[in-house]
Amino acid sequence: MNLLKLEFFKCRRRHIVLVCAAVLGVELFWFGAFLTRQDAEDLAWGWMLLLYNLALIDAIILPLSVAVLASRSCELEHKGGTWKLLETMANPGKLYAAKLAWGALVLAALLVVRTGIFAAMGMALHFPGTVPWVRFGVFTLISWAVSMMVYALQQGLSLYYANQAVALVCGVAGSFLGILSMLFPPALVRFVPWGYYGLLALVRMDWNEATRVTRFFWKWPAPADLILLCVWAAAFLLAGRALFVKKEV
Repeated sequence: MNLLKLEFFKCRRRHIVLVCAAVLGVELFWFGAFLTRQDAEDLAWGWMLLLYNLALIDAIILPLSVAVLASRSCELEHKGGTWKLLETMANPGKLYAAKLAWGALVLAALLVVRTGIFAAMGMALHFPGTVPWVRFGVFTLISWAVSMMVYALQQGLSLYYANQAVALVCGVAGSFLGILSMLFPPALVRFVPWGYYGLLALVRMDWNEATRVTRFFWKWPAPADLILLCVWAAAFLLAGRALFVKKEV
């Protein structure tokens, strides 16, 4: 617990709140710009339209956002050369766990606030029906789980490499692959970690080429895909922890 408190203390001047606010601002702007191009027939899909596009936005925005958060968490020790000092307080495994817990809490707070904002937006726009809170909750949990899988990868890179450009380039590549993977067949997406934002989306779209009509429908994630997500997360977590523990500081 003391190590976790230390992580929050160190990040007071890392502008984490501004980073999170920027993420929310970009997502709101993106979705707002999307809404201006929709007609009444499209907006009638309401909550399905919102959650479908949130998954799309997540695939683009969150990989880079997660990379930035992980980098901000680790760069202070690299710049200050304080790893040896920290290891006199706790072993590397506990340091790794504290940083992972910090990331988990920050991402959870970010996504919960995001859920409240977009739910309020849907109500303000008078989307038909009541707010699907259960689906919103499941969507938020899935977004958090996928983001934590990506965070485990990014934290491993940010801890191992003093030059944070390596981790940030990976985040940029992840954002590109995240959106590109939504065009891949599901069998291929399962091999793209950043593609799980779209793979586990709760809303799917079907476009009828003959009638040129688009419809949205609810679809729960396949249990096998959830298991694969856990496998990816465990692999990144164990690999990142092992590299950090063995790293000479």
